[in-house]
Amino acid sequence: MTMTGVLTRLNLSTFPGYKKLRQSGVLDFVAGKEFGHYRGRFSTSDEATSSLPPSRRATYDNESLVSIGIESYSTIHPFDWPILVFCQKLMRENHLHAVTDFGGHIGVKFYAFREMLDLPEDFRWQIVDVPAMVREGRRRVPPEVHSLRFYEHVEETEACDALLCSGSLQYVDWSIEELIGRLPRKPYMIFLNKVPVSASEGFFTLETFVKTLPCRIFGPDELEAARQHLGYKLAASWPITNRDFVVLSSKGMEKVQMVGEAWVLQTADA
Repeated sequence: MTMTGVLTRLNLSTFPGYKKLRQSGVLDFVAGKEFGHYRGRFSTSDEATSSLPPSRRATYDNESLVSIGIESYSTIHPFDWPILVFCQKLMRENHLHAVTDFGGHIGVKFYAFREMLDLPEDFRWQIVDVPAMVREGRRRVPPEVHSLRFYEHVEETEACDALLCSGSLQYVDWSIEELIGRLPRKPYMIFLNKVPVSASEGFFTLETFVKTLPCRIFGPDELEAARQHLGYKLAASWPITNRDFVVLSSKGMEKVQMVGEAWVLQTADA
């Protein structure tokens, strides 16, 4: 009998504390239902990947990941509204002409936001992502859309007024400082969304979502340290409702909070 069958026959729902145990993800982990769950604690992305058997190692440049969640990603969620409000304000002030969307998938946030933004004809929304995403993104661009551009390397993009990192920072080895350093110039605003933050310290874990891949968890002070080092001030912060998760490792269970932040450059010539 499989572990799933054992758990089913035990009827654990009648046990005290079952609800909290179920919410923690432990039962799914034991039963082998690891989809969307996190396990392990590692110092680097390479160390996390090396812990997997060679047959299970993968990268984000993977055709099987391209179509996952497109409909949901292309929808405006509650955690998107702070960014939309800032974008609308910047556009009214004529301060938003180009956005660089790092890890922007096939342009999902462009498609979600464009109905809420009065985009001028010369507006540029620059997507930076892995080759598999870029190929599919270019293929899907409607003939009437001229604002959307795709790049495999952030260094290829033109200068932007705002940098958007929505659920992408945790999947690159670079620090935030390194990412900003690869841009033609510092953007006036930086939007960070769906960033996983631990209350203890930063580390890497393994996330299973179709494939099992490394995921970075930021330490409690990492975002603030990067922001101050780069010369930005915090304009706003917000929780990502219902997106917190638990990492299972040899240290036990650790809750990770998903957060969003908006940064604004303190000096025009920085």
